[in-house]
Amino acid sequence: MASSVALSEAQAHLPELLDRVERGEEIVIEREGRAGTKLVPVEAEAKPKQPRVFGQNLLGVTYVAPDIWDPMSEEELKEWGY
Repeated sequence: MASSVALSEAQAHLPELLDRVERGEEIVIEREGRAGTKLVPVEAEAKPKQPRVFGQNLLGVTYVAPDIWDPMSEEELKEWGY
């Protein structure tokens, strides 16, 4: 359950509230008696992203056409809008 504080109290004690949130507590800031904002800790990224390997697709299959560096024909250039 989240703790509730009035807006005026939150303004006066923001550093202390942020310390509590960093320790895992959730805090609701009320304005005129109604909940308006919730301070919650930012979740750590569960799994770091692994760098993609050049030339490898999602299935792990690598294929590069043997003519990859050959110039495109006039017809191919037109298909690509050039």
